[in-house]
Amino acid sequence: MRIKNSIVNLIYIWGSALLIAVLSLVTRRLFLDSLKIDYLGYDGLFSSIFSFLTLSEMGIAGIITYHMYSEIAAENKEQICRLLYMYKLIYKVVGAFVLAAGIVVSFFLPVILKDNTESWKFIYTIYFLQLFATLCTYFFAYRRILFVTHQKIYFCTMVDTIMTIISTCCKIAVLVVLKNYIAYLLVAILNNVISNLIIAWQSKKSFPDIVKTKVTKEDFKKLNLWYDVKNMMATKIAGTIYGSSDSIIITAVLGVGTVGLVNNYQMISSKIQEFILSIFQALQASIGNMVYDKDKDREKGIDFFYALDLVGFYLGLTAAVGMVVVGQDFILVWLKNKDFQLPFLFLFLLSFNVFVSICNNPMNYFRNTLGHFESDRNYMIAAAVVNVVFTLLLALPMGVAGVMVGTVAGHLLIFMGRTVVVYKHYTKKSPVEYYIRFVIRLCIFACISLGTAALANLIGIGGIAGVLIKGIISVLASGVAFLIYSFRREEFQVLLSYGKTVVLMVIRKEKNDATGKKE
Repeated sequence: MRIKNSIVNLIYIWGSALLIAVLSLVTRRLFLDSLKIDYLGYDGLFSSIFSFLTLSEMGIAGIITYHMYSEIAAENKEQICRLLYMYKLIYKVVGAFVLAAGIVVSFFLPVILKDNTESWKFIYTIYFLQLFATLCTYFFAYRRILFVTHQKIYFCTMVDTIMTIISTCCKIAVLVVLKNYIAYLLVAILNNVISNLIIAWQSKKSFPDIVKTKVTKEDFKKLNLWYDVKNMMATKIAGTIYGSSDSIIITAVLGVGTVGLVNNYQMISSKIQEFILSIFQALQASIGNMVYDKDKDREKGIDFFYALDLVGFYLGLTAAVGMVVVGQDFILVWLKNKDFQLPFLFLFLLSFNVFVSICNNPMNYFRNTLGHFESDRNYMIAAAVVNVVFTLLLALPMGVAGVMVGTVAGHLLIFMGRTVVVYKHYTKKSPVEYYIRFVIRLCIFACISLGTAALANLIGIGGIAGVLIKGIISVLASGVAFLIYSFRREEFQVLLSYGKTVVLMVIRKEKNDATGKKE
């Protein structure tokens, strides 16, 4: 059943990610044709500010989620209801705090945007619209957790996809006809509100047993929430500083326009990651169920982890090498302007970061399921400090490439911390052997990406044809390197056995459909 649910989740999520990626690229091109690139900078800057404000959430979503996995495995409906409404109550309090903090921060915008050339009325309007969009998550989205933890995230994906298609078409119309950024933001807000209301309504129908229940202080004490929050809070603060400080520093040092240029590259990398990481997202509930299923063979779960980790390496290598090889050409084909290109060193470091992210994702999902937030707390703090220090020191002499040096250095520390949690609390082994394995993988990526990029540059074909040819070369080079590295490994054989199981399930389903039988 786990495999079947994961396949269904994957089909919905993958189809959604691909369609939305295409629509997003079209919308961004129209955005840059119709509006100023500085508007992208404002969007990135305000998103970073609101990320800091949402620290008040203290990582409670993750804590509640991992508690819910164990209760679902035990089929404890009463506690599931209690956890959901604890989640709702906390989010109401957090939403109120974010609103108050957002108003206070608005008074400091003239300090942050010293070189602003737009009217302050316009700046404050888009700021509060984005603040409202952030608040919508806290007041409407809490019931999504039920679909995630019950392996039915495909429904949320379906709703989000349909609403995103509709809103993207509306955004395109706004950009073409009105050329108005405020109207553009209003469409995004309506999309967020409507999709969350639909999911909340459906969750009440899909989970009729999950009813409103009274939550007391005693319930919070029994959950020992404060212990997890103390450890998670440090992790959350460090993670937010790591993930959101770059845009603020770039704005202060290099200007808000540079944030917009960086945002174009980050959009490409984020869409690639969304598409690839949807595989692991579809497996999240299965991982949680596997970890907390008392009857499950732990060794089989560990074999599954190593097989999934190998998948992460292959997907990370393919995606990151492809970015290095075709990234600059793609920007030129997509945006039709060389001024939107950033230095190759920045692209390589961004691709390096994508490689680490995708490779690390299987580890990340197991880590989130296990809890033990104290185990990698110090690694997260170190990552935040390293990122900020490197960025401040290198942003001026190296430009955006210096910013990425700090990002990559911090990400490697985060990766080390997550490895410690999984190896200490699940595999019961030393993480050193995995560190050695990952260093080898980093070397493979560096050699294959730079070598393939040098080879691809010998091809004198530009435009879309050049992007396609170079892309095919990068995929082939990544595939060959992966097979040479992995085909003799034990986890590769485990991966093949899982692949065989999935194929047999599909064949069996087709036969049942042909004969009219139900599974």
